[in-house]
Amino acid sequence: MNEYAGYYSTQVRNREVVEKNFASDIAAFNALLSRLREAWARVGVTRGVSGHSHVGLLPFSNLLLRHVIFGFEHLSCYQSFLAWLTFRPGLEALLIIGKFVDDPVNAKIWLQREVDPKAYRQTFWGNALESKSLPRSAELRQVLTRLNDEFMHPNPAFTYRDTTVKTDSAGHLVEVQFFDVNADLHEAHLLAYLNLLDIIVATSDSLVTALCGTRGTNSP
Repeated sequence: MNEYAGYYSTQVRNREVVEKNFASDIAAFNALLSRLREAWARVGVTRGVSGHSHVGLLPFSNLLLRHVIFGFEHLSCYQSFLAWLTFRPGLEALLIIGKFVDDPVNAKIWLQREVDPKAYRQTFWGNALESKSLPRSAELRQVLTRLNDEFMHPNPAFTYRDTTVKTDSAGHLVEVQFFDVNADLHEAHLLAYLNLLDIIVATSDSLVTALCGTRGTNSP
């Protein structure tokens, strides 16, 4: 068996183990995902309270949904650290939505990122990415910063986290792990992911309700 085939077969086996041992967590994820999709679906079929359409937000909500799934897919095969890396763009997409809702001019700044990078940095970098329209925006932006620091770049914590050294009579072997080796740590990441997703569902629903009104109002 070649190296990639071995890696893939381990993914498959791990997924079977997670499905058996974490069935209730998988069910919780599916329920949260359905609620998140339902919240953002309103943007595509309901005009805002001002009478305007907000369908321009759908590409970003779709990115959020896609990367929520990508992240959980890695948790489902004991790849916790990849889960946060693949989830990260979805969280940023949600924060960008908040900026667009704050001021539609921000959408133009985003679109002209390469034309005017200074304006983009002033609007979408660091604390500037926090918005008034997205509840708990400051906390979510802090989560994004932590993901950047701990899961995106080969800094010391990232580099040594999955590095192991085996010693035998032949000498030392330095390896990098492709899967979680600590079951408790994996479960902690799984619970943290579900907790964050619960917050994202609540903040998304609140933002969409502010835009489109309560359910059943402001039909197309």
